[in-house]
Amino acid sequence: MTEKQLYIADSAVFIMGNCPFSYSQMISIPGVESEIKSEDALLRFDIAKAEGLRIEAVDKSYTDEIKKHAEWTRDIDELSKTDLDVLSKALEYRGIAILLTDDFAVQNIATRLNIAVLPVAQRIIKDNIIWQKQCIGCFKYFKEGEECPICGSPLKKKMKKKLKKKPISCYEQETKEYE
Repeated sequence: MTEKQLYIADSAVFIMGNCPFSYSQMISIPGVESEIKSEDALLRFDIAKAEGLRIEAVDKSYTDEIKKHAEWTRDIDELSKTDLDVLSKALEYRGIAILLTDDFAVQNIATRLNIAVLPVAQRIIKDNIIWQKQCIGCFKYFKEGEECPICGSPLKKKMKKKLKKKPISCYEQETKEYE
């Protein structure tokens, strides 16, 4: 028997409040609630739970793979613990769920891992990106850091290269059976 499509809900679902999918088809993680600040968004989160939103603990066995890919793309500094956990949950359900997020760094990692993504209010990323840091003083490039080890100037995030890996949108996601 084929079940309804599942969605992994990032905090954007509750913050933006314009998600067209049933909350009963959504799964989220405990950390999402801590990212929600406005009363309206908290109310939407509470309504979602009452209407069937599942809050599931994160299986840490997926987190190491997420971190490895985030370090490779150099998105690791942009991702909060909640972002890492949402990605871990999406990886756990890869192939049977679509990740709902507006966060470009989260989309970048999801794309690398062949996780289907659907933005809530923003556009979907067009390419997978590898980042690097460039000194604003001496213009040297570095993998990481906030301050240039050569001249002491701040480092700014710059695109190193685009990978021609097309994101998997929800419209390309095949309906999967699950137990």
